[in-house]
Amino acid sequence: MAVFQMGSHTHAIPMSLYRDNRAKVVNELQHAHTFGADAKPVILLQGGDNISHYDTDVDYVFRQESYFTYLFGVTEPGCYGTVEIKTGRSALYVPRLPEEYAVWMGPLLGLEDFKQKYEVDEVHYVDEP
Repeated sequence: MAVFQMGSHTHAIPMSLYRDNRAKVVNELQHAHTFGADAKPVILLQGGDNISHYDTDVDYVFRQESYFTYLFGVTEPGCYGTVEIKTGRSALYVPRLPEEYAVWMGPLLGLEDFKQKYEVDEVHYVDEP
């Protein structure tokens, strides 16, 4: 079971909570709006991004965007997420990191790793068309 956790001695929140949050928002929007038969309404959220300190190799402490956290629970910067309102399907869009980043970041996550970690329906790289 995938969990959101900010350290080994912190409370573990199951990723199913974020899936439930997405379902609640979809349900409320379906009840609040009437969408045409051909409409394909989508929620699009941009997560937070790293901000460098005076253009150096030092970053400010990263804080994820609140609404993005509420729906996805993603801890990495540079991500986007979509939720289809009619179907509730969710997609996560993650940055494609160069292989050499593994030197200082450790093993890099692949698309399937992100899908399992965040329990979304699909995952794509942000640079894919």
